[in-house]
Amino acid sequence: MKKTLFLLALISIALISVNKLYSKNSAGKSYEENIIPIAHEEIFGKLEYGKVLFKHQKHIESIAAITNKSQQQTCIECHKKSNSDDYTFYFMAEEFKKNPEELKDIYHKECLRCHQKLSAEGKKGGPEILSCRDCHKKEYKRVEVKYPYFEFDFSIHDKHVNKLAKDCSLCHHIYDVEEKNKELALVYEKGKEQSCYYCHDFSKKRGPELTKITEVAKQKNLNMQKASHQLCVNCHMHNKQEGKDGGPIVCSKCHTGKYKTLSDLKNVPRPEVNQPEVVFISIDEGKMRGVSFKHSFHEQKNKTCRSCHHETLKPCRDCHTLEGSIDGGFVNLTTAYHSLQSEISCQGCHKELLNRKECIGCHYFIAPIKVEIGRKDICDKCHRGRQEDKKVSASSLKGDGKIKFKEEVVIKHLEKEFESVKMPHGKMIRKLYEISEQSRLAKLFHGNSDTLCRGCHHKSKEKAERESEKPPLCISCHGIQFSERDKTRPRLEASYHGMCIKCHESMQLEKPKKCTDCHERKVMANVRN
Repeated sequence: MKKTLFLLALISIALISVNKLYSKNSAGKSYEENIIPIAHEEIFGKLEYGKVLFKHQKHIESIAAITNKSQQQTCIECHKKSNSDDYTFYFMAEEFKKNPEELKDIYHKECLRCHQKLSAEGKKGGPEILSCRDCHKKEYKRVEVKYPYFEFDFSIHDKHVNKLAKDCSLCHHIYDVEEKNKELALVYEKGKEQSCYYCHDFSKKRGPELTKITEVAKQKNLNMQKASHQLCVNCHMHNKQEGKDGGPIVCSKCHTGKYKTLSDLKNVPRPEVNQPEVVFISIDEGKMRGVSFKHSFHEQKNKTCRSCHHETLKPCRDCHTLEGSIDGGFVNLTTAYHSLQSEISCQGCHKELLNRKECIGCHYFIAPIKVEIGRKDICDKCHRGRQEDKKVSASSLKGDGKIKFKEEVVIKHLEKEFESVKMPHGKMIRKLYEISEQSRLAKLFHGNSDTLCRGCHHKSKEKAERESEKPPLCISCHGIQFSERDKTRPRLEASYHGMCIKCHESMQLEKPKKCTDCHERKVMANVRN
C-alpha cells in the first residue's frame, strides 16, 4: 500500500512538472523552445493517446545540419509552396482535416518516412515505428502550449515604413469584391491603408461592407494567424535568401510575451493617413453644440487606432446616424458616442479610466452619469462648441478665499474601545487635487474644487460643503444604530469603515492594514461600560 502511494505521488509530481514546463504561466519554455502541439481535437475528438509536442526549431536545425542547407531552405521538407512561390505555413496535411483517418495517416507517413530515411543512412533521427508512446506521451495529454499574441505596435510599423521606403502596397491590400472574376484580386488603394484585423479577425462582428471582404478571407481560411504568417514570414524569408536583413523567422522571436507601454511609444510617429490635429464633431440636424475632439492627444493615449475605429478608419458618423442605419448595425450616433456598455464609445472609454487606482477611490462610490438621464452641466463639459484652444484647468485650492477646510478632522462619535480617529483632512484634499491636475479628463470634469468633496460627502450639496465652516457630518444621516425606517442605510460604524477602507483598498494605499493604523486601542481600565 505504501509503495502504491509512493508511486502515485511520484507520478503526480511528474505530471505537475510537465504542466509547469509547458503551461502558459510557466517560465515561457513552451514558446521559447518553439514547440508546436499537434492534437487536432476538433477533428479527432477525445484523444486516445497524448498529443505530440513537436519541437519545430529543433527539427529545422537538424534538417539544415543534415542537408547542408540554410534554415529557411528546409521549410520545403514539410511545407508546400503556392503559385506565387510563397510557403504555406501549415503542415501539408491541412487538406485532409475533414477526414480523421486520412489526417492520421498523412502525419504518420510523412514523419516516419523522414525518420526511417535518416536511420537507413546511419544518421540520428526521431522515433521510427517502435512505439506510439515515443511521440504520443501520456503525460502530454493535458499539457497546454499557448504562444503569447504578437503585437504589431507603432514602433514596429515605423521601422517597416522606413525600411520599405514607404511602399505601403507590400503589406496593405484589400479584396476587390466588386471584381467579377472568381479569384477576387487583391488591390492597393493609396491613402486608404487599414489594419489587417479589419478583414482577418473573424472573432468580431462586422458591418455589411466589411462582411463581404471577411467572407472572402474566411473562404481562403486566412484568419489573423495564417494571414500574418503567410505575409510576414514569407517576406522575411525572401529577404534573407537575397542576403538582406529580413526580420525574424523563428516563432519565439516574434511571440516574446513582451509588449511596449504607452510611455515606450510616446515619441514614435503614428501612421500618416491625413488625420487632423483637432476634429470638430458636429451634426447638422443635431440639437447639441459640437464637440472639439483633439485627435492627436487621443492618438498618444492609445496603442492602436482600433481602440476607437473598430470597423474602418472612417469617421463614426459615416456608419452611425442619428436614427441608426444598417451600416452602423442600427446603433445610432448618440449611443455610439455615449454608451457606457461599450469600451469603444467616448463615454464608455472614459468610464473604464475611472477604474485606475488614482480615480477609483472616489468613483467606486459615484455612479457614472447615464446618457438617458444626462444633466446639462455634465453634457456641457464636452459640448462646448468651437473652443479647441480654451485651456482646461481645475480651480486652484487657494481660490478666492471662499474655499474653507480643516487641516485635521477628529472623529470621536464611536469612541469606546478605541481612541478618536485623527483624519488628515487637508492632506487628503491636496492629494486628490494633485491627482486631478495630472489628468486632462479629470481637469475637464473637476472644473472646480467642489467636485473633489463628492467622493466622501456624497449626499450633501457641494456649495454648502465648500462655504460652510461646519459641513454636515456622517452622523447626520448614519445613526449609531440601524434605522427602523430605512434598514438599507448603513449604521455609522459600517459607513466609516465601508467608505474609508474601500477607498484605501481601491487606491492601493499601504495603510491602513489593521485597526490601530487609524485609532489606537484604549487602555482597558479606561474603556467605558
